[in-house]
Amino acid sequence: MSLHSRTLGQVNHRRRDRRALWWGVLGGGVVFVVVLLIGFWVTARQQEAARRVAEEQLQVQQAQVLQAAALDQLDAGHAETAAKMLTQVITMTPAESEPYYYRAVAYTMLERYEEAVADFDVAVQANPHWALPLAGRAQAHAALGDLDAAIEDYSKAINLEPGEAALYANRGQLYHQRGKLQQAADDLNMAVQLAPDLVAARFNRGVLLYALGKYEEAIADFGHAIEVAPENAPPYLNRGLILAELGEVEAARADLQKFISLSDNAEWTQLAIQTLAELDEK
Repeated sequence: MSLHSRTLGQVNHRRRDRRALWWGVLGGGVVFVVVLLIGFWVTARQQEAARRVAEEQLQVQQAQVLQAAALDQLDAGHAETAAKMLTQVITMTPAESEPYYYRAVAYTMLERYEEAVADFDVAVQANPHWALPLAGRAQAHAALGDLDAAIEDYSKAINLEPGEAALYANRGQLYHQRGKLQQAADDLNMAVQLAPDLVAARFNRGVLLYALGKYEEAIADFGHAIEVAPENAPPYLNRGLILAELGEVEAARADLQKFISLSDNAEWTQLAIQTLAELDEK
């Protein structure tokens, strides 16, 4: 081979090397751009996800603040305002069960019992192991006259919270209204056993004992309720009526007058006034 031909071969070889180098550089540049674009896309998605998480967390915090304010309104007796605020909370956090429960409580205070039942339903479905919505729904059912549904809900709540005296006291009252006196007695005795100073338990058992003709025991329960909560009006009326029936005029008069001074129930106040008038005639 001549010197000239060897030189041309070397030149051609160098050209091929340069072309390979350029293709390598070009390919590497494309890969770099693709990787860079993917990096930008992933970063953008991560930033968007982080932004959504931050917004959701902020909304949850705002909802919590609003719910706390709504509960303050409930405590203050402003049920209508509380219900509106809780509706906003539900819009912000529709998957949470608590806002439905508290709005149901507000509806119960407003005597909007059907709406209360609907909200209690949501709370129960969202958290079936929470006794409070069951007890609240029982109260709403009772107000609507559906005593059997109310008793069923109280029974479910008792299964979840067997040591809660108020549940027995309330179910016992409903059993009494349904004429199931033995079940009523069992529940009310259990309520008193669990919480001897629970006014509702003492009062409801006193009503049952009176219905059973056990006047002295009824008087004792009403007396205990009065000792625990002396500003609570109803036990004075019930004890006063029993005392009047037993002919203990002065004691009956004192109870009935005390009831009148405490009560804001016009119908019961009229009953107390009439009973006092009858006592004065004796």
